[in-house]
Amino acid sequence: MVTRRVAEALLRAAARRWPVVLRDDLRREWIAELHVLAEAGQRVRMLRFAASLAASRAGAPLVDRAVWRRQVRRTAAALLLAPPACVAIVAVALFATAAVHGVLELRFGWAQRLQLPLFSTLCAGLGVLLALVVARAARHGVRVGPSATAVGVGLAVAITVVPAEVALLDDARQLGRVLPGVLVWLAGLTLALWAAATLARRGRPRLAWTVGVLAAFAAADVAVVATVVAAIPPIDPGQPVTELPPDGVDRISAPLWLLNCWTDWSFGLPRPTDWERFLITDLVLVEPNFYLACTPYALTWAIRTARAEPAAEAATAQAAA
Repeated sequence: MVTRRVAEALLRAAARRWPVVLRDDLRREWIAELHVLAEAGQRVRMLRFAASLAASRAGAPLVDRAVWRRQVRRTAAALLLAPPACVAIVAVALFATAAVHGVLELRFGWAQRLQLPLFSTLCAGLGVLLALVVARAARHGVRVGPSATAVGVGLAVAITVVPAEVALLDDARQLGRVLPGVLVWLAGLTLALWAAATLARRGRPRLAWTVGVLAAFAAADVAVVATVVAAIPPIDPGQPVTELPPDGVDRISAPLWLLNCWTDWSFGLPRPTDWERFLITDLVLVEPNFYLACTPYALTWAIRTARAEPAAEAATAQAAA
């Protein structure tokens, strides 16, 4: 129908004159009204409706502007405060683990092995609590596309984690040992958030969570592997056997290094050995648990703020095609 196509073109022109955060909602309402007029056969009213919107001055009612400002404030608060909260989570978990270990080490011989699992469990648990808080804010956050969501969260995390890494290191020159892995994780997390937000916007939240969690885990795993490979030499098979273990790590166990950092366990496998696990966790003690604390809130924000494609709009697009 030529009249319908002309009206839709006018609505697209009208929508482009409004703020980005309002375009999708307005266009969806206008398309629904256009659909009603088209079903009633009122082609003249349909063109008049679309033309009036295209010719009218762009703006928003006071209530819309107030809602938009409130959404912007909540989005800014979530993006800027959640990453420092993740750093605080890691710090609290670290001090709590040290306190528990100090009490147990005098009574139990297995207290040493409890440290990393307890540290990781506290980071994960507190990270989930933070995600629940962020989920409430995400209901009223600014809804943008998957790419903007992923990049926004990634940048907010980046401007927090890099200064935190510098503060944790005794020598700033050591930053070169862990920074490449952190950058790899940031890139992988951004891709994971984009994939999760894209699936959630298409109305597939369960698949979004599955893909997001797996992709975020893979990003953290690759980040740990990149850090260890860059900083710790491989074991030379031709090296003479001595009483002291070599200061190297066999690369065959690389896929397990992230889990080793969380559990201090080799899962019954010969690699990595106790000494290799010590070298790995001595290099990347904090980073894997920061990844663990940060991922729940990041995925929650990306998925909750993603907007599924409206069925009515999809049906209208198919009818127009």
